[in-house]
Amino acid sequence: MQAFGGLMSVTGEEGRPPIRIGTSIVDMGTGMWSVIGILASLNRRAATGLGCVVDTSLYETALAWMTFHAVTVQVDGRNPERQGSGARGMAPYQAYACSDGYLVVAAPNDRLFGRLCEVLGHPEWPGDERFATNQKRFSNLAALNALIAPVLGEHPRQTWQDRLEAAGVPSAPVRDTIEMMAEPQTEALGMLQDLAGPGPCLMGAPVSFDGARPPLRRLAPEHGQHNAEIKEGEE
Repeated sequence: MQAFGGLMSVTGEEGRPPIRIGTSIVDMGTGMWSVIGILASLNRRAATGLGCVVDTSLYETALAWMTFHAVTVQVDGRNPERQGSGARGMAPYQAYACSDGYLVVAAPNDRLFGRLCEVLGHPEWPGDERFATNQKRFSNLAALNALIAPVLGEHPRQTWQDRLEAAGVPSAPVRDTIEMMAEPQTEALGMLQDLAGPGPCLMGAPVSFDGARPPLRRLAPEHGQHNAEIKEGEE
């Protein structure tokens, strides 16, 4: 569905093979739309006493994720170009390689770009006509990245993150799964829930009610775990 719905055509980098989004967003998104539809129909029943049939599909969900791209292609008549870690029309706004991994730097407006240039030790860059506005920076993105990338590559992510944060420039490290799980905020939120018995921690629901996250009730059953129950039911 990611292929058929167009998502893979806008993911990855230009000139390289199509990329599947790493998370099964179509499957999970369809489940979420189903829940939203059911809740909406229950609300309607409470108000009118009438029920309804709720329909959705994997393809409809895939199309819904393409809403922004469908609008832009109607404006300029061109298929969207893949932006890699960047975003169309904004520069600089992407991941850059530091000495120990990648850091996303978001400084597309003129004020933030000026601050970024100060942090990088090149306050003269905003005076370059190619980089005078966001539109010009995006049009000359290759030239801009050729200047930014070598500087950021000199130090680790945390060094740049600290400097950028002090200057008020948004940034975020590209975390791998192990780093994400070890992040203090992940622990503070209680998203990883440990159930009694053997097995890994599982991700909890990303929503809380009155400050409490709904606990997971049980793990998926082990192979053959309920065979005895089935036999009893057949007798």
